Amino acid sequence: MKITALETVQLPKFPRHLWVLVHTDEGITGIGEAYDKVELTKAAIHDFCSEVILGKDPLDNELLWQQMYDSANYTGYAGAEMRAIGAIDIALWDIKGKAAGMPVYQLLGGKTQPSLKVYNTCISFGDIRDRELFLNDAGELAQSLLEEGISAMKIWPIDALSERYNGQNVHRDVIRKGLEPFKKIRDAVGSKMEIALEMHSRWNLPMAERIAQEVEQYDPMWFEDPILVDDASNLAVLRSRIHVPLLASERYYTRFQFRPLLEQNGADIIMFDIGYSGGPTECKKIAGMADAWRLPVTTHNCGSPLMTNVCAQLLISCPNSTVMETVRSHYKLFDMFEEGADIRDGHIYVSDKPGFGMTMKKEYLEAEDTIRVKTEAVTDHQLFAVTGDPWAVSPGDDQAARIMPKLD
Repeated sequence: MKITALETVQLPKFPRHLWVLVHTDEGITGIGEAYDKVELTKAAIHDFCSEVILGKDPLDNELLWQQMYDSANYTGYAGAEMRAIGAIDIALWDIKGKAAGMPVYQLLGGKTQPSLKVYNTCISFGDIRDRELFLNDAGELAQSLLEEGISAMKIWPIDALSERYNGQNVHRDVIRKGLEPFKKIRDAVGSKMEIALEMHSRWNLPMAERIAQEVEQYDPMWFEDPILVDDASNLAVLRSRIHVPLLASERYYTRFQFRPLLEQNGADIIMFDIGYSGGPTECKKIAGMADAWRLPVTTHNCGSPLMTNVCAQLLISCPNSTVMETVRSHYKLFDMFEEGADIRDGHIYVSDKPGFGMTMKKEYLEAEDTIRVKTEAVTDHQLFAVTGDPWAVSPGDDQAARIMPKLD
């Protein structure tokens, strides 16, 4: 089996998301996903990733991952390059599962539990306005989640304070006011709801410590990314000073960045983003490293139902997985796939269909406003060409200029 083309798909209704199709000469197509800054990721997919993997065997995903990483690492791998590798790696695992006639979780080691408990990250989309609810009526939001069987949620009510004070100095009374959504949830539903505090790395170390002291009374599920994660030693210092579980970090890329975090005991819970950090091939290794420290892992996930299923299939194969992130406004309203995320009674159940079990609807693929770009091998896998919108064509270029030497 050989990879014949890479194709990206953009749906204007969902501008922060990008899907990649990896086509093969045996008619099996895998699908992957990336989100945030999608034009940069799109360029990386059609540029250096296509040079590396066109004409190669998609089942050699470990080798292809290493070759893409080596190519990106030459000039600095984090960012768009790694998101491109992650999206392609997801698609390669989809191909592997389809070729084997098995769901990906079985190829990753099988189930370690029947299902995964989920929590809701309160993002608004369409007519589901969870962000506005947690800011204005967090108690009502908690009750509505409990009615759906969801007993854990994540909110970020003090981000606005970090902007006002530049993350440098804020009075305790102001922090207490900012944490009122926690009080409203506890007043409305008591301890029935677990609550995680997302901090988006907006604070200096002393203020993060102060906020942790104030939120401790509400027994948070965890304290997520309170400071920049550039230096794991700072996280270790913070962890030693606070009495709430510290989580880090969706901002780390690959096992090489997670290693110092683990070695310096910088977190109680390890979170990685499968798309940001290189796909299932790399994230399974990160999960294994965390297990050696007896730490639980979870995934950052603001994706479509595809990414939600990818996260579930990986995490269910990890013996140290904990509660999994989902966004109900996304898995309910992102309707581009024939299949959805099987979330019931606060748990997600993985599909037994081959691969990740997801198929994009033809009505989306064939819509007039859908943007599709394909890079494909054209002569004995030694050249490749791009068709679609002229995303990388400079004035005066013609189509011939989009045919480049293939790197072996």
